[in-house]
Amino acid sequence: MRTWMTCFFFASAAVVAGCTDLSSSDLKTAGMSATMTVQGDGTGQTTVTAQFNVDSNGTDFVNLTSGDTATASVASQSRTLSESNDLGDIAYETTFMGEDAEGTLYTIALNRTTDVSAPSSTVTMPSPFSITTPTSSSSLSRTASDITVTYTNSGTPDTMTWYVSGDCIAGAAGTVSGDAGTFVIAKGSLATSQNAQGGTCQATLTLTRTRPGQLDPHYGSGGSINAQHVRQVTFNSTP
Repeated sequence: MRTWMTCFFFASAAVVAGCTDLSSSDLKTAGMSATMTVQGDGTGQTTVTAQFNVDSNGTDFVNLTSGDTATASVASQSRTLSESNDLGDIAYETTFMGEDAEGTLYTIALNRTTDVSAPSSTVTMPSPFSITTPTSSSSLSRTASDITVTYTNSGTPDTMTWYVSGDCIAGAAGTVSGDAGTFVIAKGSLATSQNAQGGTCQATLTLTRTRPGQLDPHYGSGGSINAQHVRQVTFNSTP
């Protein structure tokens, strides 16, 4: 699950040219920014994603070439990230199993043969959790029902955010204050989408706990590295 915007979005919504890419052999590490995420999904799997950009331009991507590689390491395992290309949105990914416990240390490295490497971007996993309410059998009115969300393993210092989406919902998002294990999405917060075909649909609540890490300072244009646990539940949303 990538957290950045795709080239298609920029091209269609902003009515500008699509994304461009530049070979890493034509760029110094000091001219790059990096966006890195380690994401646990509750199955025991974590997905490591790294994206490299020219300067801090979110639509100019670095294509690793000429012996340059990205690797992720956890415990005694080390894996090379594989390229994915979604409409010109270039990223590098790999997965691990059984390495999603709180405090698990991940290191993501950019290894270069023609310029300085960036070997030490690090982050530790936040505490995993489960959503207990709502459940898949819940049916909640957007105009008449508060949505009470509860989840396990609360009380951490890490950031919790939520997002609700669905065919009949315009989309809503927010930050959980204090990580108390419960919060309320007030009735009326979920607007009906203008393109909704009927007023009832399946809505998906996504709850994310995020812990920031330390990005290697060799990226001259900065960036970020975060570890996340992401959980989802789908329920029935009515007018």
